[in-house]
Amino acid sequence: MTACRWGWLLLLPVLIGMDAADTEDSRRALEAAFRNLYGSDLLATVELTIEGPQHPTETLVFAFGRQTKGGETRTLLFTTAEGREAPRALLLQRPGQGDRIFVSDGAQERVRAVGSNRNRWAMFGSDFSYEDLRAHSSDEFGVEVLGADRIDGEPCRVLRLRPRAASRGRPYESVLTWVSTARPVIVRMDYFDRRGLWKRYRAKVPRIAKHLDAWVAMEDSMFDLRTGRETRRIVQHVLVDTQVPDHVFSLTQLSQGRMPLF
Repeated sequence: MTACRWGWLLLLPVLIGMDAADTEDSRRALEAAFRNLYGSDLLATVELTIEGPQHPTETLVFAFGRQTKGGETRTLLFTTAEGREAPRALLLQRPGQGDRIFVSDGAQERVRAVGSNRNRWAMFGSDFSYEDLRAHSSDEFGVEVLGADRIDGEPCRVLRLRPRAASRGRPYESVLTWVSTARPVIVRMDYFDRRGLWKRYRAKVPRIAKHLDAWVAMEDSMFDLRTGRETRRIVQHVLVDTQVPDHVFSLTQLSQGRMPLF
């Protein structure tokens, strides 16, 4: 028995080293998936459908754009649909600074700031929130490797992400994340808050397509497990690494209430 205990003690540094190596490898895979999501300038038109047990089915089409310039990431959400709260939004992120969110309501040419602590702010009243749209880096999270799985045939590593101290204040306390081992994409995410499992994101694996150097989920969804409501997104058109004038990502454009010409 004593020899057995000594054997385990001798193996302990090796096991710890293997675990650390696996974690670093998984962090690199996560960072690659984030770079795939947020690293390319992107323009898209997206159909958004919201439905649930106590919710009439709603569908709208919106423009989505992301641009990184001078260290700042700009994300634009734009729809001309009427009767919705915050039909247009501009999110601005810069490393080391607080995020800035601006929305323009209805047909009035007024822009108002939304506090970055209001990260439960919903995209067009859907189950996707501001926090789901902002660009992320693996450095924001502690990463725990949970194992391997397959989602619709896609081989994945399963990770638990916990926001680091500097990233706290987010609506989610942890996120189980399925990162493909075949390509740099995130296939599924289970979001937990203080009450437990809250929402589930799923990309439709057969509809993950490559556009230039970026993999794009042409269809995905967010499901609220507490309300039974689901929001589906279908990408109708997408342009990757295209040149977009800076004024498109401006407060002036946001206030005008007209769909930018891409």
